Amino acid sequence: MTWLLPPLPPNFAAALRDVHAKHVDARMAAAKRLAQPTAAERAQALSAELVLVSDQDARVRAAAIEALGELGEASALPALVESLQDVDPAVRELSVIAISHHHGDAAHAQLMAATRSSHPEVRFQAILCVAELCGDRAEPQIRRLLSDDDARVRASAVRAAAALPGEHRSPNLLAALASALDDDDRLVRGEAAVLLGSLGDARAVPALALAIDEPELWLGALDAAATLRDERLVAPVARLARSFLASRAAKAAAARALVCMDDPRGVPALREVLTGLRGDGRAYAVEVAGELGLDVLLPELLGLLRRPRGVDRLVLAKSLAKLGAQNPQARPAVATLAQGDDEAAALCRAEIARWGSVEIAEPGPEPP
Repeated sequence: MTWLLPPLPPNFAAALRDVHAKHVDARMAAAKRLAQPTAAERAQALSAELVLVSDQDARVRAAAIEALGELGEASALPALVESLQDVDPAVRELSVIAISHHHGDAAHAQLMAATRSSHPEVRFQAILCVAELCGDRAEPQIRRLLSDDDARVRASAVRAAAALPGEHRSPNLLAALASALDDDDRLVRGEAAVLLGSLGDARAVPALALAIDEPELWLGALDAAATLRDERLVAPVARLARSFLASRAAKAAAARALVCMDDPRGVPALREVLTGLRGDGRAYAVEVAGELGLDVLLPELLGLLRRPRGVDRLVLAKSLAKLGAQNPQARPAVATLAQGDDEAAALCRAEIARWGSVEIAEPGPEPP
């Protein structure tokens, strides 16, 4: 039955031979294998990948470009720049990523130039790379692409602005982001609202209220709502926390935001996630209980000590340890988790060492 098993990757010599193989799969496998040469094999690997980057099949070219990115050889930069004009959009986008793996001013200059490419997927990827690698030099490019013709590029520009360190976000950039709150595209509006909301900018509130219901944006939107604590956001957050159709993870995140906004519905919503039949979101609710110091939920956490119901020991240990720092009633549970040789036990023993001796507790009753 060995024919059911995937083929083994070729050795280096076979990969060099397969650069000119008839079958596409063989050439793709060669490109991937040649990305991991020894020091002595490096020059041959680079030469072979430069052949494959011009292969007739886009899948092979893509594999070779990824390999050239991993190799990071400066001499490959011209080939990667040429591939920014490839006929295949995926190859063009991968070329941007591969260029970003190269260090130095030459690669950074090519990424800057790529933000002006005629291909939207190149601009989309290039602005993210520029934000990560070029620091304050990225801001003018971000502001320009916030007005790009392509909505995906505009959304990527907002994400690039979010990736910038705070000191590199000038008032001009923040003004451009505020203008994006009125963008024709819902995701651009939502991305801008999440970023500005996370910075405490109340101009984001109307768009943020809508972003809470967007599947791609709800988590960031709820984090931003928790930061803003604006009363206009309470109703949409509470609606999500009570939604029958929402995932348990979304309900837990909404409950967290409600707690941060001092809304009394937050704790019961978290309790529902902790004790519900569905397990998705339970671990996150445990994390939130520890993060926010919600010792009112200690009975539910103690119930999970006896029956974890899908919650990892380490997650439970971290939250109980945080609660134990402020509430001695949580410390016996931490001592119980300290009995073992895993990471959770080690964490608990370290906490106990800071507190002094603690008696081991019997696990609490399972929550109803």
